[in-house]
Amino acid sequence: MTHQEVQSDTIERFVRHQLSSDERRAFEEHYFECEECFEQVQMMARFVAGVCQAARKGFLTESAQEPWWAKLFRPAVIVAMSAAILLTIGVGWLLWRQPPTQQRELAVNPTPSLAPQPATSAGTTATPATDPPSKPDLLAQNRPTPPEAIPGKAPVVFLDSERGNSEANQLDIPANANNAILRIDVDPGNSFSGFQFQIFDPSGKLAVSANTGKATAKGVVSASVSTKLLQSGKYVVKCYGFRNDQRELVGEYKLQIQKP
Repeated sequence: MTHQEVQSDTIERFVRHQLSSDERRAFEEHYFECEECFEQVQMMARFVAGVCQAARKGFLTESAQEPWWAKLFRPAVIVAMSAAILLTIGVGWLLWRQPPTQQRELAVNPTPSLAPQPATSAGTTATPATDPPSKPDLLAQNRPTPPEAIPGKAPVVFLDSERGNSEANQLDIPANANNAILRIDVDPGNSFSGFQFQIFDPSGKLAVSANTGKATAKGVVSASVSTKLLQSGKYVVKCYGFRNDQRELVGEYKLQIQKP
């Protein structure tokens, strides 16, 4: 076999053992004497060996069975791509239909400029301390103000006539209180049209007198009396009820007054 008789696929068929016995014997006699064919046989042998090794290791299995673009047509990939496209379209539509509220607010109310802060000796701006209030401070803020600390707050005393002879009802009058409230309990079904409270000093002299209307539905009678003429000491309070233009004694009470 001469070099001109060698066909284009003879070398590949020789390396892959696809030549007949006569063709193989004739080509072997030729390529041992032809350097060009010998080199091509060596190159083809290395190429075929590399392809076979890659196939044994599995490098060519997936590529041979399925091209890369075929993965795009798998059901899971199609569903994921469809969901992403729908989500993108929905978000874009919402953004187009509803402009950001924050941008509209900034357009109407621009951010005010910050007032300059005093500089320290090192040239940096001093930041005022903004420590949160301590727990005792919060408790002091939420604690209700006592009655004596409220200007004009009238103290209240519930008079009880069943106390012992030596025990009196106690009324503490703050310095800023101009009036005090006297209260008693009467029969809710009474027929009195009104009541009168009279306070007598230790000498038996009338110090203060105050009239009030009917008792409440629960039988509570209350009256506001001036504290200007009252001093610290023991007093006697008498409550009268008015019925048919007649005055009747409802109760008599001992009262201990304490002023600052």
